[in-house]
Amino acid sequence: MKTKIRLDIWHRLNNRFNLNTDGLEEKLSELKPVWDKQEKKILDGLEKITGLCFIKNYMDVYLINPDNRPSISSPAIVKFQDNINETICIIIHELIHNLMWDNVQKDNWSLKIQKLYPNENRKTAIHVVVHTILEALYTDILNNPEEIIKDINKMQKYPDYKRAWEIVKKEGYKNIIKKLKSSK
Repeated sequence: MKTKIRLDIWHRLNNRFNLNTDGLEEKLSELKPVWDKQEKKILDGLEKITGLCFIKNYMDVYLINPDNRPSISSPAIVKFQDNINETICIIIHELIHNLMWDNVQKDNWSLKIQKLYPNENRKTAIHVVVHTILEALYTDILNNPEEIIKDINKMQKYPDYKRAWEIVKKEGYKNIIKKLKSSK
């Protein structure tokens, strides 16, 4: 069975952390049909790019309103962004984190990238992989490289993410993927 992403609002999470839930149901109802149209192409694309397969049949992605907390990959908690396309980009970002270390092949790309870039801090190195796969997906699978330009611009205020994008642009996403696939 192929992995299916379940987008949801986790009310226990919102209650536990006293998160603002205003408008969440409406945002989710706008996001779901857009996600549903692209989900298979995105997930198949991530697996094709990496050669890795998601291990889970279902992955829950919980959506929250923007606040000062970052989105995270485990459990997958994603903040709604200014528009649906940005939100989908963040969902993909968090899914990539999951695929990097939790895959059928038991091939941990989070560890591999740190060996390939020992002079970079862990956060930067890991985001070299995330941004590499993101660029491959948006360029080669979704045919929407404009989203990469938007993401690069948005990440300029985060030093580790900015540095990761600099590495990806300098070395090329195809070269980095080749290195990851061939490294032990």
